[in-house]
Amino acid sequence: MALEVSTRVALDHLESVPEKLNLLEDYKDIGDSHCRREMIEERYTKYKEIVSSLQQQLEDSKQRVQQFKDVKMDAETSDTEVAAPSSSWRTQNSFLSSSLLSDSGSLMKKMVPFDTSATKEDSINVAISEMKLQAERRKE
Repeated sequence: MALEVSTRVALDHLESVPEKLNLLEDYKDIGDSHCRREMIEERYTKYKEIVSSLQQQLEDSKQRVQQFKDVKMDAETSDTEVAAPSSSWRTQNSFLSSSLLSDSGSLMKKMVPFDTSATKEDSINVAISEMKLQAERRKE
């Protein structure tokens, strides 16, 4: 009777071993999938950081382009404002020189014409200085 009972226990144990092996394999699979999940989550986090950084760079670039356009527009506007008075000044200057000073050649040689290129360079230098100042303010 004792032999029969121990045989039955041994047989039950052998029959349960494949079930226990399946449970062990399932546990290993769960552990592997958990490791893969952690690795994927780490990659996803890095990806999100990279995308966020690229989006910030894009926004910064857009702002710089817009600021450059604004400065360029301001420079062109100031060039136009400077050019308009200079052309009227030239007209007045030529009127004065032709009507009042026509007989005096020596005085004509002493007159210096208005230099619009210097004014244009000055307005560009002012625009560049403003851009540098804005960049320094942003850094602070």
